[in-house]
Amino acid sequence: MNTSIELPSGKIINIARFIALIPNNNIHSNYQLILEGYPHPIDLESSDAQNLKIILQSKLDQDTPLATHQSTWNQQEQLQKNQKAMAILAQLMEQDNNMSDEESRERQEIFESFKKRMDAERPQGQKLYSEV
Repeated sequence: MNTSIELPSGKIINIARFIALIPNNNIHSNYQLILEGYPHPIDLESSDAQNLKIILQSKLDQDTPLATHQSTWNQQEQLQKNQKAMAILAQLMEQDNNMSDEESRERQEIFESFKKRMDAERPQGQKLYSEV
């Protein structure tokens, strides 16, 4: 689906990143467009804003993913998709449960060494694993 549109002023925007269209009392523009990931609002003229409203409404009327994004999650379908990952997780948990005491001690020592190295690299007051 093509989500880039050209407005009457010549501005090209990706409406998949649309967040809000806000009326603005600024002298230079009538509206401000906020797009996801863009650091500043984009000033739009009234004609651009009206055109954008029409396009967004037609997208909603077509029942695009923009309109149905939040309401289509199905728990059973998601569980089906996650079966492979859940089987791998169960296998890893079983391996951890069957780990020997020696291997468990070795892993604990490795983790303690890791924590010391991590905290040694961080400034005072920003330690992750220790208070000092």
